Amino acid sequence: MRYRDAGVDIDRGDAIKQRIARALRATWGPGVRPLERGFAGVMEWPQGARLMAATLDGVGTKLHLALAAGRVGDAAADLVYHGANDLLVHGATPIAFLDYIAQSRLDSEAVIAVVEGLSRACREVGAALLGGETAEMPDTYRPGVLDLAGCMLGVIAGDRVLDGSAVRPGDRLLGLASSGLHTNGYSLARHVLEDSGLTPEDPLPGGGGRLADALLAPHRWYGPALAPALEAGRVRALAHVTGGGIAGNLERVLPEGIRARVDAAHWPLPPLFRWLIAAGGIPLEDARRAFNLGIGMIVVTAPAESASLARDLARAGETCFEIGVVQSGERGVEWVGSP
Repeated sequence: MRYRDAGVDIDRGDAIKQRIARALRATWGPGVRPLERGFAGVMEWPQGARLMAATLDGVGTKLHLALAAGRVGDAAADLVYHGANDLLVHGATPIAFLDYIAQSRLDSEAVIAVVEGLSRACREVGAALLGGETAEMPDTYRPGVLDLAGCMLGVIAGDRVLDGSAVRPGDRLLGLASSGLHTNGYSLARHVLEDSGLTPEDPLPGGGGRLADALLAPHRWYGPALAPALEAGRVRALAHVTGGGIAGNLERVLPEGIRARVDAAHWPLPPLFRWLIAAGGIPLEDARRAFNLGIGMIVVTAPAESASLARDLARAGETCFEIGVVQSGERGVEWVGSP
């Protein structure tokens, strides 16, 4: 089973993004800080003043499982954590969030649960939930389906945008554990679940606990653990592992002439991913592009900092693995080892 079988074509999506890039750049004035493969947009506001960052995303098809399980508020919180992590990648601190909630016919209980979940997560990351849009569109959405997206705004202290330009050969890659799928790969995961004959209430094969709990585990917010390291200048780059997997997102923060080598044998593959790959017969290449495989954030740091930073992150509550190294070469990511 491949991601395309579940209706998601990553290559096609990337090609569309390349075609629209020119239209985006046509709007950029001198205050915009171009980030070719950035996780957020960054600009001076007002021009010549402090730097503002913004990112927008959606929860995706995780909402289908969350609605069925009565946990839509938790999935809404994941959207906030996702946006806050995207800002964190560039050294930005969240300050405000705006949401978009849409259904064919608004379900008051579902909408209230969504907003309560957003509010809880916004308080956790330090952002004000300023407001948003609730839309009722029977000709656009199917009955019983809920769509949720949101924009996270943040500010960057000083003039230092974390953009990967400081990455050097010899730097180490520290992987911070994810708690599960986070908010990506759900179209494929749901496809596997449906074909497996299991239900969300069944135990996760080989892992204990219910499949529902494993599939709906919250998207981790890495800010509290990483903030001290960012302030101390111990981080050369961050990659938030979302759509496109480890390689697709790590490559976004590598400068030209820099290549990353990721060793899949350096961290354990969590039971959920083992089951998805086995039950769906998913080729390893597809699994690496669709899923985070247990790593939610990658920290690029100097060799001299690697061991001490890993210890500090562990003390802050993160499960941390040294998963690879940075080398000279054609920009990209090389996989070695097996999960």
